[in-house]
Amino acid sequence: MGRNVKEAGEAANREQRLASVEERLGYRFRRPELLAEALRHRSVAVPKGLASNERLEFLGDAALSHAVAELLFTAWPRAREGELTRARAALVKGETLAALATELGLAEALEVAEGVEPGEALLADALEAVLGALVLEMGYRRFAVLVRRLLRPALAGLSRSELASLEPKSALQELCQRQGWELPLYREVEVRGPEHQRLYVYEVEVGGEVRGRGEGTSKKLAQRAAARVALQALEQETSS
Repeated sequence: MGRNVKEAGEAANREQRLASVEERLGYRFRRPELLAEALRHRSVAVPKGLASNERLEFLGDAALSHAVAELLFTAWPRAREGELTRARAALVKGETLAALATELGLAEALEVAEGVEPGEALLADALEAVLGALVLEMGYRRFAVLVRRLLRPALAGLSRSELASLEPKSALQELCQRQGWELPLYREVEVRGPEHQRLYVYEVEVGGEVRGRGEGTSKKLAQRAAARVALQALEQETSS
């Protein structure tokens, strides 16, 4: 008897948490079982023989990428392909999705096994699963409108200069292409420190001249640092 009461209480609490998610989304599911599945992690689903949120996550990931690409294409009519690609990556990265998942109350509603921490990756996956459930419920056109509403604050916070700082190598390459210059050439000039704690130093050459120098704990980070320095210098020159 006591067990039944406990299970009934847990079910009622879960329904309340799911209802809270619907309220924050501004949408009530016709098939609430879809939302329940979207918020059921495999750590809970597998032992119970239930469907986890992985299939819905797959669908939501693809639909979100499409919707964000369409959103950016419309919102930034003069942006180049590389710029649009970086903006989409910024909007669908795990950090952005996890923050949105938290705002929607998914951290409280996500079903996970005891000992499993609903960190950034799990929350981002859960949001994509919820979006997959919404595609099935709403159809793509209404779903795209909802995505536009949900991501409006994140989109408003993006700037082209910020995107360039996130991916300076791509931005530097695009600048060279626009100006008709040869593509940047990166050269390793120094490696310091013991093997387990390397520090790499790179220079980047544009038009036969070294335009940037940077260092980092990996070759990739050192190249990005050099590109960032070169990009700032060249953009100042071209703008003046």
